[in-house]
Amino acid sequence: MTISRHIILLKAGITVSFLMLTVFVIFARDTLPVYGDLVRQAPQRSVSGFITGLLPFPAPYVAFASIGTSVLFAFVSQVLLFYFFEKTQAIEVRLLGTFLFSFTFEILRIVTPLKTVMHLSGYIPAITSHFMVFGRFYGLFALFAAGLYVSGLKIRREETVIFPMATAALLFALRMPIDSFYYDTSLYPITGFSRTFGTLNIVIIMLSILCFISGAYTRGSREYYFIALGVLAVAIGRRLLLTADTWVILGAGAVFLFFGTWYAGIQFRRMYLWS
Repeated sequence: MTISRHIILLKAGITVSFLMLTVFVIFARDTLPVYGDLVRQAPQRSVSGFITGLLPFPAPYVAFASIGTSVLFAFVSQVLLFYFFEKTQAIEVRLLGTFLFSFTFEILRIVTPLKTVMHLSGYIPAITSHFMVFGRFYGLFALFAAGLYVSGLKIRREETVIFPMATAALLFALRMPIDSFYYDTSLYPITGFSRTFGTLNIVIIMLSILCFISGAYTRGSREYYFIALGVLAVAIGRRLLLTADTWVILGAGAVFLFFGTWYAGIQFRRMYLWS
């Protein structure tokens, strides 16, 4: 990929994530009052990892803060990616940028409160729910693909990886049974086979981390050990942030996410500054 096209993609990521952040701000005032009732009426508790069982009472406005933090993180990460890696052509850096960009899909969680406030058609949550699932899986696949490149994958054309990755995420989103009229306490739609897909998420993340660790051997650089550590922190933070329904889990998720991104970013900066 040429430098000019690389810069165009980075600017596109900044623009779209900024628009999603703007959408969140515009509707924040109207939707904020209904979050409390929506969380109390949620038929199912969000899965926030093993900590959830120790914190039995979901807070009413955590979902609002989780959505806002996600889209803000996506925008900030895209800006920093452009600032520090504008001249970097390494494919794995762009794939990691895709993973960070996937947080913008969390804006779709505001459809549930918007449906209450603006009396939207039931078809809209049905459509956006599938897009939300697509965004989460697409981000995970991008992280895994970045790990494969680091571990030694030799494919020069990014389309060879991106199109199958997007197709797989789309198939998961379309085939997953989703009840868009019911949601958990994080305002994420209730899906079928949730344990199976939850296990799949963990497997993809662990394989991604192993790929980054193997990069220390295939490329002969110990910095990849530290990058793997940062990716692990990001993965933990992502799970906690996106499934949070208490302030403790939300805060922990944000800390892990921002710290892991900063830590991995420093290591990537050293490795790929002139790539």
